[in-house]
Amino acid sequence: MTDEECIEAVKLRNQYATTKEAAEASGKGWHWIQRRVKEAERRQLQAKMQKMVEMPTFVIEGDEEEDIIDILKRFRKNHDLKAKAAAERNWFEIKVKETKPYAMLWFGDPHLGPHALWPVLERHIAIARQDGVYGANIGDTTDSWPWTGRMARLWAENDISHKTERRLAEWFMFDAGIHWLIWLIGNHDEWNNTEFYKKLGAYTVPVIDWRAKFTLVHNNGSRTRIDAAHGRKGSSIYNPTHATLREAKFGEEAALFITGHTHNFGLFEYEMPERRTHTWLAQVRGFKTLDHYALVNGFPEGNKGHSIMSIIYPDTGKVQCFSDPEEGADYLKWLRSL
Repeated sequence: MTDEECIEAVKLRNQYATTKEAAEASGKGWHWIQRRVKEAERRQLQAKMQKMVEMPTFVIEGDEEEDIIDILKRFRKNHDLKAKAAAERNWFEIKVKETKPYAMLWFGDPHLGPHALWPVLERHIAIARQDGVYGANIGDTTDSWPWTGRMARLWAENDISHKTERRLAEWFMFDAGIHWLIWLIGNHDEWNNTEFYKKLGAYTVPVIDWRAKFTLVHNNGSRTRIDAAHGRKGSSIYNPTHATLREAKFGEEAALFITGHTHNFGLFEYEMPERRTHTWLAQVRGFKTLDHYALVNGFPEGNKGHSIMSIIYPDTGKVQCFSDPEEGADYLKWLRSL
């Protein structure tokens, strides 16, 4: 029995309900068909029969999706772009052409809205408008409570809409009369959509997510490195600048380390003899007041350090800080009058 005979017998048997009907229709004997069908099974000729017919292949899922090779290529390209952007943001330079001492007024978490300490905030905005004073926003420009989840209840209790919050943010950046040098994005800003702030400040002021490490470069070549972060890891009941100190001791060197987020205040100049250097450590309090979260968790509200003023001397690149911006502004006026 040849393979062809066995395959022919299988085809005949499959066409009819019984072997007898197949035999009568084909003129082949009943035994002829039966023997060859069994032999086809023994020789496993079913697979050979299937290869004689090629069926089209249909993709059940993802037939309109991007090819995996193209996806990998796109991911590699995106990674390279993000890595390049991250490298460019690491100690990026801001060129300041001031020849006389000038100041950066670091606004602690503004939380613009019904719970902001407006009397103090407005005084500090007025200081930021003075000659030689530049603004810096440590983040959390508004409350920006999320639309859903447990935070939605807090948003519902605020007499302000997300639209109004965004209008306040635009006013603070463009119409408050402040010449900004840096603007950070905090956790509350992330709830409101970080892209809003980045697009808002495009081509106007560097808007950096959470942390900015930058260098102020002056005409005479002096440089002042500043490490500013909305928040940092670590806390201590004995030292409000614990997280900032931790970064100063184990991170890269800078003339000023400044942090916000936790709504408390601390400021001091710190020497690191092992590095033969010294730096300023600042924890800026911010402007949120009548804070229900602080009340129920037993956090007393501070009354100092809502903003911190850092005076920079372009001739040397050194920094001097003031916990009272009004006092610092008076000193700056005197310095610039010399």
